[in-house]
Amino acid sequence: MIDNKINKQVNKWGVLLSTVLSGFMVILNNSLMNVSLPFFMDMYQITAVEGQWIITAFSLGMVIVMTLSNYLRKRVGRKKIFLLGTFIFLLGSFFGSLAWDFASLIIFRFIQGLGGGLVMPLSMILIFEHFPKNERGLALGIWGVGATGAPTIGPTIGGILLEFFTWEMLFYINIPTALVAALAGIFFLQKDEKSIKVHFDWIGFIYISLGLAFLMIGINFLQNQLYAISAYTIITLGVAALLLFIWQELRIDQPLLNIRILNNFVFSGSLVLISFNILAMFSILLLIPILIQDIYGLPPLYAGFILFPQALAMGLSMTIGGKILDKKGPYIVILLGVLITTVLTFVIGFSIGEISLGFLATLLALQGIGNGMINTPASTSGLNALNEEYVSSGSAFNNLSRQLMKVICVVFLSIFFEYRRALHLDSNGWIEAGERAIQESYLFVAFFIATSIPLVLYLRKKW
Repeated sequence: MIDNKINKQVNKWGVLLSTVLSGFMVILNNSLMNVSLPFFMDMYQITAVEGQWIITAFSLGMVIVMTLSNYLRKRVGRKKIFLLGTFIFLLGSFFGSLAWDFASLIIFRFIQGLGGGLVMPLSMILIFEHFPKNERGLALGIWGVGATGAPTIGPTIGGILLEFFTWEMLFYINIPTALVAALAGIFFLQKDEKSIKVHFDWIGFIYISLGLAFLMIGINFLQNQLYAISAYTIITLGVAALLLFIWQELRIDQPLLNIRILNNFVFSGSLVLISFNILAMFSILLLIPILIQDIYGLPPLYAGFILFPQALAMGLSMTIGGKILDKKGPYIVILLGVLITTVLTFVIGFSIGEISLGFLATLLALQGIGNGMINTPASTSGLNALNEEYVSSGSAFNNLSRQLMKVICVVFLSIFFEYRRALHLDSNGWIEAGERAIQESYLFVAFFIATSIPLVLYLRKKW
């Protein structure tokens, strides 16, 4: 249960600052690596499938620890967990800069993920504890500028670091941010009260850890035809473990995660909307760097500059969307966001190869406005629909769905793009084949986003 005995003298804006810094720190770190994958592939002489483990190891560490957020918050305390997560992330960043081979790099990325997995769900819980219901949209909108805007500006910063500095800077850059976030947490977060003795569901933790690990590893293996059969076997094992987890959680009094909250249609509907929004956002983060670097042969810095206006537009619309949510409710802002995102994704799909890169950046910025109007309002309205005692589990589900959707998007969009490009190469040159594959990928994404419009219309009656 969310503790309602929050000290009234606690500076809620200071708490928000701590969560924004921590969210930005964690998500920026991962997005820096997206643009650096070709560099590490060349450095370690590895394949694209092997290189994806730089991203997957981080996400795997996050999702495993996220399942513990509700238990640790009660047993250890918010402040201690926040500081512990920040310290583990800082430790992984420091040793990551000292990585001596690819295996050590993966281990330190996993450690970074463990720290990030402790911080991210707790950040949303802290915001809900310290802000009244009519201010949560604005607060989560400000938090979302850091947590969701970071993936968009990450390629810009990553491109600059790789262009003018060494790869170690991809890790060094996290250290001052982590230190500032820790200091803000020490100063602004309320001292933990006496811990609550709760039962730890070891069996459920083992089931969900194995399930999520197998699922993410199997999905990652789908990118390579050599591992296709193994991938399906691993995914099947993952699904089986998750089904056992559901069975375990439904039969005990103190579950690790209260999956019964998924019966709340407003909350589960918000998870679907967030998943579609992640698809829209990561289609940009994956396909635009491919278009700029792989198809046009331009340096990573170009991709970063083209994506930067979208980051600004998304951050602005998150804050504005949060304020509209607090005053008018979620329906208007989310519907507008879905319509803008759908239309602009279709427009981008039809325009690739036909417009200048400058005009493409403008279209991406407009799409970013739509993305920002979905993400924060959907998260806020979903968590607001839960009783306060279930917000902790809701925050964990929210963050888990984001991490899983990121992995799924990267893998399946990569497979779809490569499949379509291979077909077009039979009758087109490299650039034209790549452009047509990018076009079809965006049209594919736009179609799926459009299917969320009926869901928004239905949820109007529930909000």
